[in-house]
This record gives sequence, C-alpha cells and structure tokens, in this order.
Amino acid sequence: MNSVNKMIFEIENKKIYKAFQDQLGTTENLEENKNLISFKEITPSKGNVEIIPNSVQHNVPAWTLFAIFFIVVPLSINLVKEKSQGTSVRARVSPTPYYIHILGKTCTYLIICMIQFLLMVAVGIYLFPYMNLPAFDVSGKMFHLIVVTLFAGLAAIGFGVLLGTIADTQEQSAPFGATSVVVLAAIGGIWVPVFLMPEFMQHMAKFSPMNWGLNAYYDIILRNSGITDIAKELILLFLFYIAMVTISIFYERKKNAV
Repeated sequence: MNSVNKMIFEIENKKIYKAFQDQLGTTENLEENKNLISFKEITPSKGNVEIIPNSVQHNVPAWTLFAIFFIVVPLSINLVKEKSQGTSVRARVSPTPYYIHILGKTCTYLIICMIQFLLMVAVGIYLFPYMNLPAFDVSGKMFHLIVVTLFAGLAAIGFGVLLGTIADTQEQSAPFGATSVVVLAAIGGIWVPVFLMPEFMQHMAKFSPMNWGLNAYYDIILRNSGITDIAKELILLFLFYIAMVTISIFYERKKNAV
C-alpha cells in the first residue's frame, strides 16, 4: 500500500507540474525545480520591537460594531412610536419631504454612534491596562477609525429606519431588531473571528455589514491601511444605507398612497 500511495503521489505531482507548465507557457521542466512556490513571512514591527496582534485589536472594534448596530432597536421603536402618536402624520402633511425626516434621524443617531465608538476606544486605552490587557493603540489611526465608524453607523441607521418603517408595533420592531443584530454579529465575525469558522460560514460572513466594517477596522489596525485601501468596505456600507433608506421611502409612499 505504501508503494502504491507513493506511485500515485508521484503521478499527481507530474500532473500538477504539467498543468503549471501549460499555463505558464514554458518549456522548462518545472518538476526539477522543487521551489516552484515560496513565501516569506513578515512580522510587523515598531522600531526594533515586533508587534504581535492581540485580542484587544479584535474585541474593541468588534464590540464597537455590535453596540453601533444595536441602535437599530431604539431607532425602530422611535419610528413606531411616531406612528402610534400621530407624529408621522404631522410630518407627512408638512411641506418637508419624508427623506428630510430620515436625514434628521440619521444625523441624530450618527452622533450617538460616534459617542459609543469613543467610549469603547476610551475603555480600550485606559481601562484595559488595569485588567492586565494590552492597551488599544490608536496612534496615527484615529481619523481612519472615525471614518469607518461613520459609515458603519450609516449602515446600522439604514437598517433601523427600514425596520421602523415596516413594523407597526413595538412588539414587532424590538424583538426582531435585537434578534437580527445578534444574527448579523454571529455570522459577521463579531464573536468568533471569521477565519476560525467553517468554510460555509466564511462565505455567509461576506453578506453581513458587520463583517464589512470589521474588515475595514482590521485593515487599519493590523495592516496600517489608508482610506483608499478600505474603499470597498466603505462603499458597501454606504450602499447598504442607501438601499435600506430607499426601500423605506418607497414602502412609506406606497402604504400612504393606499
């Protein structure tokens, strides 16, 4: 059996080298070059000190996103209250378009998201060292982190606006909002890093806006990336906000037209 397995292994290697040779369009015998694929491990450093990634660099942005997206619950409840109290009717009969009303909600709750972010960063910087944990390092990264937080906040607010627009009672908006945020957090890598998940869950994580925000945070904190490097994640978060608000506006118009 060992001899047969060895022979099969050699045949498979020849097929692989032949496939590489065909794709590269070379006549060189790649089988003789055993170092066809190589890699170099690079450890980030600050001066002469190696920088080892730690749990704080995951926990602070992860729980920041979790707190930001939980704003869905009070925002949706607020919109439902406006329906029950008649405030939404007065807003519709006013000369102000409905999207202006949504923008007002966005600005207000975006400020709350930023306060949550700053509080979480303060905990990471000042409180964690007293708990024998590494301090959260934001030197030279604060502006980029704020930009990601703004876009993540927009995505959370958009989801809250949609939920508050569709729901008719607080009993509908509050439980569904909380449950959906927990589900998005679970599949988005907030609790468990995505690379530790099964392959199927890693593909599912790509559809969670929390995962987009978390990847942007990772790029800034761990890879010292700039705004252009995280443009894809920022665009996805912004498009998510636009999609949620657009659906809310059309739903509101259709419901009132009927």
